[in-house]
Amino acid sequence: MNIQDIQYFRKLYVLKNFSKVAKFYNVSQPAISNSIKRLETLFDTKLMIRESARKELIITPAGEQLFQHSITIINEFEAAKKEIKRLGTKVFNLGLASIIENTYFYKIAERLNDRGLLNHIKIYESGSNSLRRSLKNGKIDAALIGSLSTEELTEPTQNDLIIQNFATSSFHIFVSKKHPLAQKKGVYFSELKDENFILLNQNFVHLKVAQILSKTYKLQLNVGLETNNVSFLMDMVSQNIGITILSEVAQNNQPNIVSIPLLDKVQPQLIASIAYRRNHYFTTAQKERLEFIAGELGTKLNIQS
Repeated sequence: MNIQDIQYFRKLYVLKNFSKVAKFYNVSQPAISNSIKRLETLFDTKLMIRESARKELIITPAGEQLFQHSITIINEFEAAKKEIKRLGTKVFNLGLASIIENTYFYKIAERLNDRGLLNHIKIYESGSNSLRRSLKNGKIDAALIGSLSTEELTEPTQNDLIIQNFATSSFHIFVSKKHPLAQKKGVYFSELKDENFILLNQNFVHLKVAQILSKTYKLQLNVGLETNNVSFLMDMVSQNIGITILSEVAQNNQPNIVSIPLLDKVQPQLIASIAYRRNHYFTTAQKERLEFIAGELGTKLNIQS
């Protein structure tokens, strides 16, 4: 099977027009027609029917089924290209969720360096949701990410990733020392109905925490700003422009910020994990680095190399 045939098929499924697809790929219209014929021969079925009377392209049930699989086929192909290309570079691409990086990885980096294992590690910093996507598309080899204790109830099992937990923490409210809440030893989420929130954006699990709590306690949050930058967020909180919600283990290097525990009995927990693609091949050097990191985090991986 030619991967280009699948790509042509996917575009034709969307555009429903052979001429437009040919123009998009800068090829002849017969090239697109021949591509679809090859797929139909391969699967021994009709994928599309040209309704000449109405000049309409009808997708058959087999075509609908192939389209669903084509998403995975192309994603896996692109991931394979990236991963195979990296095998010759000796680079280990490690994704680090910002909060987890500042809490856990910085302690490990020095010991990695002492053992000569830090070289050839390339760090990608982002939110956990963004890193999951990077794992799936083959951009990175492994990642330290965060997820929520509620996700196992609401999210489909991610069979394409192996995820091994190593720590759990609660969420706190972070406020400026100038804020009236700064004197409290604990706070209920319902007390925050009139507060202005500054939140990490959809690349981070923290946005979902705020959404879960607001739904659970029937609050409409006032969200003034969403950002992808943890340092910027903390600067804004320090200036008393708003408050935020972060894991209790978030490193607070701002002397003008205090963290306050949430007192609600029902609330998500942050689960810190090591994650990698189930079908990823680790070289001996990559395996050594990841297993050392896992050991420093108090867990053990069973990586097949």
